[in-house]
Amino acid sequence: MKKIAIVILILVIAFSFSCKKEGQMVKTTINGQLRTNGTQDPIKVNIELDKPLVTIYQVIDQKGYTSSGYEEIASTKVDNGGNFSITVDLKEGGTFFYGVSNLDTTMYFSGEAYHYWNGFYNYHYNRINAGSDNTIYPYCLAKSWVRPRFINTNPDPNNNDVFKYVLGLPCDNCSSGGIPPIFYGLTDSTLNWVGKTWSGTYKYGLQQPGMTHKVLGKLTRNGVTTDVEIEYFAPPFDTSIVEIRY
Repeated sequence: MKKIAIVILILVIAFSFSCKKEGQMVKTTINGQLRTNGTQDPIKVNIELDKPLVTIYQVIDQKGYTSSGYEEIASTKVDNGGNFSITVDLKEGGTFFYGVSNLDTTMYFSGEAYHYWNGFYNYHYNRINAGSDNTIYPYCLAKSWVRPRFINTNPDPNNNDVFKYVLGLPCDNCSSGGIPPIFYGLTDSTLNWVGKTWSGTYKYGLQQPGMTHKVLGKLTRNGVTTDVEIEYFAPPFDTSIVEIRY
């Protein structure tokens, strides 16, 4: 009986100790640089505006709801080079993520939109680990305008290829001519079609479904028709010709 009492006492003490440790505050550092999506360059900071912010949030479970809430823990401004560093005490075992806001909207898409996409709804993409040194490089979406150039890579000058464009390119002026729906044979055509989009190939630098610039089409070559997906890169800030090679 005495041995059983000792074992129970040890278990109670161990459980009590573990409960005290769980949820303790731990020092956490977050540093890095905001970069222009599609490049390794720091974001362009307008020195006449308030600096962009990097904010740390904690996920809060809401009982009876299909989603979780969140609250702001701390935030810091970036410097003129897009660099930032912050040290905070976070609760061990909690779920934390970061968001970016206050970007210059003449050059970048809204920082708040970045926060809501890459934060509240998909915070597993930009997690902060409590008690660790976190080095992060958020990729911010620069505004970009593209003109498509469709290039047939088949070297045979007598080929009978048919490429039918289906979907994937932004278009701001389709009503003034648009795009020929089908290309025949050896074709190299730059079209009078300009569309506004975000910079880079992978949105927010993430190679995930739905995060890629790509053209969808049907290619008939040697009598066989196949569905094709062609990724493309959109340079930031300026109107650029993008090559669609099939």
